Amino acid sequence: MSARAAVTATPYGEVDAAALEGLQSHYDTTRVLDAVDTLDELRTGLNDPEGLRDDLLRLHGMAHALVNGASFAATTRDASIVEQIEDVIEQLDHYVAGLLSIRDALHPLEALRHEDMAGPDRD
Repeated sequence: MSARAAVTATPYGEVDAAALEGLQSHYDTTRVLDAVDTLDELRTGLNDPEGLRDDLLRLHGMAHALVNGASFAATTRDASIVEQIEDVIEQLDHYVAGLLSIRDALHPLEALRHEDMAGPDRD
């Protein structure tokens, strides 16, 4: 028979007592504020009128012309399709890295879930 984890009641629900003690000793909650800053930066970039959305639309126009034989929409002063693809992928990598850093900042807080709590990976 396994010993059950001690649970502590808090104003925000029951949590694993040992995990809470560990977080109180070692977790810097400003990491969550940093995550908010990262999210704000990502949102600003995503809302930029000349950002990823426009780049994806430009890429679609290029791909549609090359692959489907549609009329060419891009002018010669635009980037090549290869340059456009590289730019879009670089932007996506930046957003993914930002989101992963947010997840990494929050991940230690998952330890607060005690073993009796059902979660996304538990039944």
